Amino acid sequence: MATLTNALNTEFTPSVGDFNVQVTGGIAVLERKNSSGAQFAAVGTIENQALICENPIAGAVYRFRQLAGACAVQADQ
Repeated sequence: MATLTNALNTEFTPSVGDFNVQVTGGIAVLERKNSSGAQFAAVGTIENQALICENPIAGAVYRFRQLAGACAVQADQ
């Protein structure tokens, strides 16, 4: 499994299918835009947990945005 990102406010593009995300030490929101011209929209808020996300859209771009605490983030696929 390869790391897609481990930084806040850094765009990453997973392949279609499932990918893993985790946030420790705080709260972050996972955001997605479906095409390069679109605005980011919230996928969900993650607080000190790991989740499996489904990515149904080829080329969708994601990022983590910090909400609270000194959170560490990671996405892997």
